[in-house]
Amino acid sequence: MDSKEQFVSGSHVAVELGTGGSGKREPRQERGQRRVDEILDAAEALVQEVGAAATSVQEIAKRSGASVGSIYHFFPTKEAIFDALRERHRVEARQVAEGIRQSAPQWATADLATFVRGLIGPFTDLLSRMPAYPELAVNAAGHRLPRDETTDASVREAMLVAFALRWPHSTEEERAVRADVLNAIGDGMASMLCTTPHAGQQAFMEEFGRAIYGYLWTHEPKP
Repeated sequence: MDSKEQFVSGSHVAVELGTGGSGKREPRQERGQRRVDEILDAAEALVQEVGAAATSVQEIAKRSGASVGSIYHFFPTKEAIFDALRERHRVEARQVAEGIRQSAPQWATADLATFVRGLIGPFTDLLSRMPAYPELAVNAAGHRLPRDETTDASVREAMLVAFALRWPHSTEEERAVRADVLNAIGDGMASMLCTTPHAGQQAFMEEFGRAIYGYLWTHEPKP
């Protein structure tokens, strides 16, 4: 079986092609990539609206404007479409983490509420752009988030940069512990998010912000 590479919404993904393979064919030109993006956008919307189980290739074709044959040219199965969506979610999460790392100097020394918004606000915005994420995560790994070491490392590094700016006199070990605690809080609440109806996710993220604020407040200088 020959290994080929492809780009999916900015992500570089190695896939296997051949009889029985689960990867999708490589778009050979920009038009093909646009078609892949349209298919993924349609699948994202349908999963949010009717659920993964009720989303069919035929409905994805109707929503995206692609033919069923065109979809099968890129994706051999519906699950391959979902796998591509999951990869797109991971790539976007890493990009958000990098954005937090780069923007941290602008808000890291502001009041604590602004600091917390700088840390989690971009992820709240990301969730609104990828509404299928919770259900597809549950679909892949049960009632918990699947682990992705590269994404986890990107988020942790962004937090460490922000912590160093906010608490310059803290030690590296102290900042690492704070990052680990925030990751633990985030993992627990994010896993709960996977089973929260879409309509309640915004309120859930607000509660998440309060939990983060309460923990970080204990490390703020007191008068």
